[in-house]
Amino acid sequence: MKLHWQNELSAKDEPDDKRLYDFLFQSGSLSRSIEECCSGAFNIELKNESWFAPMPDENQLLTLIDDEITFIRESWLKCDNKRLVYARTVIPRITYEGESQDLMALGNKPLGNILFSDNKTYRTNMRYAKIPLHCDLHKQATMDTDIVTELWGRQSLFYINKNPLLVTEVFLPTILECIKN
Repeated sequence: MKLHWQNELSAKDEPDDKRLYDFLFQSGSLSRSIEECCSGAFNIELKNESWFAPMPDENQLLTLIDDEITFIRESWLKCDNKRLVYARTVIPRITYEGESQDLMALGNKPLGNILFSDNKTYRTNMRYAKIPLHCDLHKQATMDTDIVTELWGRQSLFYINKNPLLVTEVFLPTILECIKN
């Protein structure tokens, strides 16, 4: 299923909960924001890091040739071992072969530590979507959970030394338990 990503949400489509709205539309490092409001231990649970073909919409947004293999990192941002956000990063080979090879060795470290500390990196084209239950992205984000509601997500296209990478973040209902002090 193809998601309907939007650059701007109309007021009727915005999330009702202000806490979710604040996380969804914040422009800095999401991991840093969660870490600041997490009353317990913040950590990254790594699901996967491997070379793989991106999803069709990711392929199109990154303007890759069909079946181009990319480095994909999937993880969950967690507080007190509760999954709050599913994150999926797609790194084309051209970006990896540049000066960005440290992206491949992040392990359990937040990607935002690199993206928001490098003055050669910038973000463009932030997009938002409601993610329905039957969507593959929903299934990946909610793996091993009993979540049966639509989720909100956002996609950001970053450029490191003019080479792209795509970050998709899906907000799980538990994000509402993370309240900024």
